[in-house]
Amino acid sequence: MLINIGAEFGTHLETSEIAIELIDILNKIPEKEFILDFKDVVFITMNFAQAYYTAKLDSDKRISEINFSDNVKMTMGSADEAVNP
Repeated sequence: MLINIGAEFGTHLETSEIAIELIDILNKIPEKEFILDFKDVVFITMNFAQAYYTAKLDSDKRISEINFSDNVKMTMGSADEAVNP
């Protein structure tokens, strides 16, 4: 299932609560695999990114991401390394 994160959650993802809410919603959907499209997301905080990867690790769902902007890719990459050393 493909989900446009910018359309569903906004273009600026600034809090850990948004990340936790996102994964909680995915966990309630019967689908097992998700592709999250970040094409419309222009800004995320490290708090969002770290909470996202932490919640993703705890989820039984297969979640992948596509279309990171350069800024989002840098923040998400740093957070992924911090959570998954």
